Amino acid sequence: MAADDEGLDGRDESDRGRKPRSSGADRGSDASPSAKRARRRPPENAILAGRERRRVRPIPESAASASETPKLDSSKVPRADTDPWTVPESVRNRFVQDGHRFYFPDGAPAFRDLGRRLTTASENTQVVHGLIEIARARGWNEITVTGTERFRHEAWRQGRLAGLAVRGFKPTEEQHAEVVRALGRAAARPAERIDTISEDRIPEPKAAEPQRASRDAPERIAGKLLEHGRDAYRHDPTQEPSYFVSLETPEGRREIWGKDLERAVGKSLTQPKIGDEVILQRTGRDSVTVRRPERDAEGTLAEKQVNTFRNRWVIEKRGFFEDRGRAAALLRNEAIAPQDAVRASPELAGTYLTLKAAELAARRLRDPEDQTRFVTLVRRALADEIERGEPLPPVRLRDRRGAIADRAPGAKTRAPSREDLERTL
Repeated sequence: MAADDEGLDGRDESDRGRKPRSSGADRGSDASPSAKRARRRPPENAILAGRERRRVRPIPESAASASETPKLDSSKVPRADTDPWTVPESVRNRFVQDGHRFYFPDGAPAFRDLGRRLTTASENTQVVHGLIEIARARGWNEITVTGTERFRHEAWRQGRLAGLAVRGFKPTEEQHAEVVRALGRAAARPAERIDTISEDRIPEPKAAEPQRASRDAPERIAGKLLEHGRDAYRHDPTQEPSYFVSLETPEGRREIWGKDLERAVGKSLTQPKIGDEVILQRTGRDSVTVRRPERDAEGTLAEKQVNTFRNRWVIEKRGFFEDRGRAAALLRNEAIAPQDAVRASPELAGTYLTLKAAELAARRLRDPEDQTRFVTLVRRALADEIERGEPLPPVRLRDRRGAIADRAPGAKTRAPSREDLERTL
């Protein structure tokens, strides 16, 4: 026991001069600023090759009884990726390669190729699609994704559509259902599609053929709402993000694409649900300039500006347009007094105020026939806008204190009284 006591005393005595080891928390507090920044830095957007699990095959009895173990020819061992630096031609056509770095045609960085790890600071749909294409070309049947929530979601979505097993992202039920529907669309017969953004350049003003073609194009599409949402244009991951609406029409299933459809669905007054009978109305189109990657005569990839059109849309339930048709008929009938028309369709109050302003402006014209013609044109234009389902002008009425307030059509406020209308119309 004495020896043990001396040994204990010796160890205690020798340890008194030593500093106690700091815990993990203490070490973390004394860490360098660079280490702290490294811990705070979020994981980079990356796609990594997954490891394939090899099945252990049972050893035959004849081989087990053999005195020597046969040597394996390393050249015949299968590999998941025969060339770890393979880059598909489709990726080379969309990006400019400089060593292990890839760039957009305008010089912006796209991603880095580190062999079994592909990294990017971008969340661009085309970049993610390029990474998935590289993964498939290199035989990666399983991948692991890291980085931001948006990047991991897009990489998981495109990876699953490409038939890859994806780790690193847990989808919601809605996201999982969206991918299932996309897989179903790919397996089914391609639906009839309508291009809502023209691929043609804007013609010279003297050319009237495109305008006639626009009139002949379908302005209104009616059917049952099957699906709508954001996706790459025509469900092609190589294209830019867009928005689609799928309808079941008497002629069959139709899929309409256009970036303005997202606004039309979100701002819809009737907020149609899946399965509702709806009408999709094109209200006009705007000229826009887009940038598309193209190769010049020397084969250099560069972005080129192209002038094209973008359509404007309204989507509402079928009953909405029936009500709008009746309201437009009231406005076109000059024999109906404004007070009676507004009493039948209160949403016309703002429209009749606009028509009243047009009548006051027409008084500046000297010729009475010009005055009548001007008011008739305004009335007709307003009626056409109502029938197309475009937003109605708000009602501006003075309250008892003399203040002016806007009242949007459909708002939950009292309808204008007869005295209000008589003061303003």
